[in-house]
Amino acid sequence: MSLKIYLLGQFNLQANHHSLELPSRPAQSLLAYLALNAGITTRRERLANLLWPEAAEPNARRYLRQTLWRIHRTLQDGSLAWEDYLQVSDIEITFNSHADYWTDAGLLLTREKVQQVDDLVEIIHHYQGELLPGFYDHWVVLERERLQAAYHQKMSQLLECLLQDGQWHEALHWAEQWIMLGYSPEPAFRALMIAHAGLGDQGMVSAAYQRCVAALNRDLGLEPYPETRQLFEQLVAGAPLPTLLGLPKPETITLVEAKPVPGSPPYKGLDFFD
Repeated sequence: MSLKIYLLGQFNLQANHHSLELPSRPAQSLLAYLALNAGITTRRERLANLLWPEAAEPNARRYLRQTLWRIHRTLQDGSLAWEDYLQVSDIEITFNSHADYWTDAGLLLTREKVQQVDDLVEIIHHYQGELLPGFYDHWVVLERERLQAAYHQKMSQLLECLLQDGQWHEALHWAEQWIMLGYSPEPAFRALMIAHAGLGDQGMVSAAYQRCVAALNRDLGLEPYPETRQLFEQLVAGAPLPTLLGLPKPETITLVEAKPVPGSPPYKGLDFFD
């Protein structure tokens, strides 16, 4: 890709594997907004109001011109043609969706149904944190929530795949990665409990549940969902994992078909992956 735009965890631009400097925060915000809305034409006054809502209109439009100039210069520094990426008129601005570019946020928001574990890992690997940390523009806050929701969905999908394949160590790794981001995701703690049970470590099953209780109380002031408590009790009681994961019992598996039986997902937040 000629231009890579990293927005998750930090703002970073690369052109042909070389970093580009765009120190202006308004310029970073503008370029991020345009790239995330590639192919959508936006009027200049809307962009000016989006980035400088408290400024008088003439001032906001002047700031917008200056910010576009900074983006222009940065792309030139990377030997990239401005016109290949931004279609600018006196009235409207559009980021060219057919340009040679890539964004980590766009990868996370991909709508194609991803079925391979390796593909899910590749997508999740690029989530290094929230969108544009330290930015408090209204549009950033809203988009940040959407990207976090997409990350949670992809991570839930990955963990379900790993658990149903019995890849206990991989499930532990990615569940811990999810928890490390600080969202206290209950499905991640449930995955930890199941993976430890799969490895035959009942002590770690209990430890994972206690971690879940403490994290939810500390971060959200909440108690675990009933599903989480029930899962813990079933694991401690020695319930068979295929049953908890919604898989056929070993004796019912044939060489022709091995699909999850219909019914409720194993725990809230992780739908069946078929």
